[in-house]
Amino acid sequence: MPDASKAIIDDYKEDLLELYLSLPDDQREQKFPTTERAAELTGMSRRTIQYWVEVKDIEAIFVGRICRIRLESLMTYLKSRVDGQKHYRARSNKRR
Repeated sequence: MPDASKAIIDDYKEDLLELYLSLPDDQREQKFPTTERAAELTGMSRRTIQYWVEVKDIEAIFVGRICRIRLESLMTYLKSRVDGQKHYRARSNKRR
C-alpha cells in the first residue's frame, strides 16, 4: 500500500477513535457495540461480523483487544445488501 493511502486510512481510524472516546460511556456502548453485540442485534453470527471487519465492509476500531463496530456503518452496509448494492465498502477502504 502506498504511504499516502496508508496515511489517509490511519488518519481516518484516528478520527474514528477520537469519536469513540468523545462519547459518554452509555453512548459508546450504543454506537460502537462489540462484535458479539452487533451479531445479536443483526441476527448474524459473530464470525460474519468479524469477517466484514476484516474485508473492510464495515468500520470498526480496536480498543485494546476488543473490536468495536461502528453501528452506523453496519446498518448502512446491511441496508445496501438489502437494496442489492453488492459493492459497498466502508469509507476507510475507499480509494481517495
